[in-house]
Amino acid sequence: MAPNSLLATGIVVAGAMAVLRKRTVDGSDVRLLHAPKTAQVDGELTLLDIVQAECPSLADPAVARFVPSMALPSADLQTCFNAMREQFGKPSLVKYERELISTEDSGTIGLDWSPPFAQMPEDDRPIVLLSHGLSGGSQETYVQSTAKHLTSAPYSFRVVVVNFRGCAGVKLTTPVLYNGGLTSDYGIAVDHVRRRFPHSKLVGVGFSLGANMLTKYVGEQGERCALHAAVSVCNPYDLAASSDALEAPTFRNTRIYTPAMLLGLMNLFRRHRKVIEAGPVELDVQAIDKISRIREFDDLITAKLFGYRDSADYYHQNSCAQFMPKIRVPFLAISAMDDPVCPEDIIPRETFATNPHLMLALTQYGGHLGYHEDLASSWFVRPIAEFSAAIFRHTLA
Repeated sequence: MAPNSLLATGIVVAGAMAVLRKRTVDGSDVRLLHAPKTAQVDGELTLLDIVQAECPSLADPAVARFVPSMALPSADLQTCFNAMREQFGKPSLVKYERELISTEDSGTIGLDWSPPFAQMPEDDRPIVLLSHGLSGGSQETYVQSTAKHLTSAPYSFRVVVVNFRGCAGVKLTTPVLYNGGLTSDYGIAVDHVRRRFPHSKLVGVGFSLGANMLTKYVGEQGERCALHAAVSVCNPYDLAASSDALEAPTFRNTRIYTPAMLLGLMNLFRRHRKVIEAGPVELDVQAIDKISRIREFDDLITAKLFGYRDSADYYHQNSCAQFMPKIRVPFLAISAMDDPVCPEDIIPRETFATNPHLMLALTQYGGHLGYHEDLASSWFVRPIAEFSAAIFRHTLA
């Protein structure tokens, strides 16, 4: 979720409304959903074998649980805490070195490498590609926290954040932004990383809308996928259903989530408005200035720029759930049942139960991109790192 001033007020209201949850050990355990027989990863061990042996945060009964911080007991507080921290100064947890690459239509993608190459010279170590959420980028706390954990001992992986068109200070060089299904841009980034580091193993990690894009890409690629594995965190799966959940007339939606997310989108559009309006697509400027819902943004801007009939067409064509049956690399999804942005009832459980390459780690709590077990870190960085390390150990380059 993009930070904005409304969240500073919203967090106070959310805190006042928070209902303390009963957090027993059983209620906090990680639940794994997968096919009865999971796919082989290295010719001998299956995906489930590897997770059970090498991912304690997911499978060890003694530690495979997420218990929310006592200071952040509700899903709303979990969700809003990152933005609240950024209100009081953006945290700087990692250092990046930016590389700009071009798309076939002269668009620009920003790759933020961590650590910088002067600190970690080019070699064949494994690489994790991170994809940000809606209107986000490498500066987001959840991205930085993950990058810091992955680049630190005992992992010491190389990380690259894929900042999509117009995001995180990347100059917009075409009259279109990005959308949640623009896998052609993501594929360009993956191919560039693979060419630059031909002997490094690659794992993709996506957050929220970035998880939707990553999942769609992996499904589209099937057996040809250049990534050795993928990790999806707080994936919306069904863009229309997620939009419907956000537009339900609740206090937190109308006063906190929709205004916050919409402000991030509108700021992104306004930042690049001159470039977009100079393009061949004629936009309804007066209607855009009156946008009050995310669906209206997608009707008036996203759908128009990318040639969809409307937001419903955009959501239908780009929701990742329909591509998941074709995934053929180890795929881990992490979702919280109390996620206010990506409700648990839209998770495609049947696909997880039938495709042997997929595994869902479902938690009772966590909110959306929260998972704060204390005020300094997020729980999801551990299963991401453990799973990536296990895949790197058990797959060929």
